[in-house]
Amino acid sequence: MVLITSQEIIDLAILTVALGYIFSGFIQRPRDILDYLRPSLAFDDIKYAAMIVAPAVIFHELAHKGVGLFFGFDSVLHISVWGLGLGVMLRFIRSPIIFFIPAFVTSTMAGAFPEKFAVLALAGPAANFALYWLSDWALLSKKWPKHNNAFIISRRINLWLLILNMIPFGFFDGAKVLAGNSTLYFSVLIIGGLLINKNEKKWKNYALKF
Repeated sequence: MVLITSQEIIDLAILTVALGYIFSGFIQRPRDILDYLRPSLAFDDIKYAAMIVAPAVIFHELAHKGVGLFFGFDSVLHISVWGLGLGVMLRFIRSPIIFFIPAFVTSTMAGAFPEKFAVLALAGPAANFALYWLSDWALLSKKWPKHNNAFIISRRINLWLLILNMIPFGFFDGAKVLAGNSTLYFSVLIIGGLLINKNEKKWKNYALKF
């Protein structure tokens, strides 16, 4: 079984560049006076946005794929050409709102095993939960102070992706978890919600330090 194909690697590269461009209008690298003398500010913003946003999306999808492969499904990662195209178009016209589906994973026959499919669906939001906590830890550890801005944005993006994907209806992951294993869904919702609420209260006590 091939863990990742050459086409998936190409798709991930395209996804990274596209996400960097799409979000470069909202996420920009902190600048000093000398930066304004450099001719490549736009490219720097694309790299900076990609560095922050791409891991949130890529690890979300790879988590789906990894769990699918673990269960023996033929899980394949795809970029959404229409979704990325919409995102690029919205960025090009400088839309103040960006909403699109950048990628997805297909898992053959997963739907025939609802409980396994529920775990597979939960894996994506779980990856965002992990990245949220890692970003938080990196900030509070104060080991990389020059990257604080990136960590602050990363924790926010991963938190919102987690919340968005746990919506229990439509095409969201939460709907698939709920349909496959309602006990798992509500357990995760309650425990995760309590942990995030506690962490956000703690964060308010530290936020002014950054």
